[in-house]
Amino acid sequence: MEDAQNATREIVSKRTRIEFREFLVGWTLREIEIEFDSAGIASDRNYQPPESGARRSLVEQFYHTINFRSPDDVTKLLQVYENILKKVWQNIEEAATTSHVSASDIATTRKQVAGLVAWLEKDGYTFKNGRILRTIEAVGEATRRISEATRRNVQDFFSLEKIEWWGRLSQADFLSRLYDLKSMPSTDPRFVTAERDIRKHTEYNDDWDNVWVFGDSRFALLTCSDQEFVRFLAESLHPVVRADTQEVVRLLNEFNRHLAADGWQLARVGELSGRPLFAGESMTARPSAEMAHATIVAEIVDSGYMARQIARMQDAVHHDPELAIGTAKEFVETVCKTILSDHKSAPSGADDLPQLVKQTMKRLKLAPDDVPDSAKGAETIRVLLSNLGSVAGRLAELRNLYGSGHGRHAKASGLGSRHAKLAAGAATVLAVFLFDTHQERHLSGK
Repeated sequence: MEDAQNATREIVSKRTRIEFREFLVGWTLREIEIEFDSAGIASDRNYQPPESGARRSLVEQFYHTINFRSPDDVTKLLQVYENILKKVWQNIEEAATTSHVSASDIATTRKQVAGLVAWLEKDGYTFKNGRILRTIEAVGEATRRISEATRRNVQDFFSLEKIEWWGRLSQADFLSRLYDLKSMPSTDPRFVTAERDIRKHTEYNDDWDNVWVFGDSRFALLTCSDQEFVRFLAESLHPVVRADTQEVVRLLNEFNRHLAADGWQLARVGELSGRPLFAGESMTARPSAEMAHATIVAEIVDSGYMARQIARMQDAVHHDPELAIGTAKEFVETVCKTILSDHKSAPSGADDLPQLVKQTMKRLKLAPDDVPDSAKGAETIRVLLSNLGSVAGRLAELRNLYGSGHGRHAKASGLGSRHAKLAAGAATVLAVFLFDTHQERHLSGK
């Protein structure tokens, strides 16, 4: 089973860390210290790395205090990398305006930055709009519901009706509210940043049509996530952007008419100076806290297979309850096998979910018998653990009766979405609890 038994991996690979370290060789020691200190990363000055050079050694001394399997530690490291990339882009822009830096030196730096971004992408990250973001391609594809056809319909509306999506702002000022244009590249070789080429072609020359932004790969409005697309539309209705209330109502109705076909809408979420503020809202059920936490588990394990299970389960709750129930059982199985693999323990009775969960709980010392009598509330804890373990048995029974994977007679009736939500919720609570315990024990060395 793809990725089901992979051990917990380092979230940022060693190769990516080396590439950033080598890039920092060109920085001063003080500049390196400031970046790591600002992110709250300590250095181990007693550690003597094998690498030569003061700058390499300093970076390695900071690296030495980081647990690269810990999401909290890696978040701090990514903040360092993010700041490095943003500062380099700003330096490139400044260098392009001075005669003291040659075009070849600028081109070399841009190539180095592209290389760093490429290594981040191999680790499952992207540098976009001045930020390093985690990407799970399987989840992104599975949860993208707003079709290209709908997006092009909105584009055509702007074009045919001659609607200025930027409202009363300049196009660059509007986009700056959503994107860090100074950290995005120019498509015009005469400039370095997106901000400068957008101003050149929309303010000074005015030689781009009014829907150019939809076809610009830097913004990717035809292929970006649903959230990014509806955020763009919501911003075009913002009181700062658009003053005409009647026009706001007209655009809102038109946007929602197109979005409704794909299960999205722009909903009022507040007001500014008595004027409404809007945000995108999925018309299907929002993911529960447990489902959101389960997605984090998939990120930590770096499992595309697990990510697809979560996306399938979340999507099927309303549209295919039987599939959601079957996938809920599979998700628990995947988490258990991943944990056992980390412990170098082969699953016994792998096709029997209750047995698999029991074995996992025993390995994590979560069996009721593992709770000492001296523990405060020992009996209550034992009952809770026992009930949690029984979820696996009930889930397996429900899957056998109603879930996907078993044929039933043609007139058999199924369960509704509320039952699927119950099964998915119970499965994710169980799986997340097991994985959280596994992570806690792993990080503490127990």
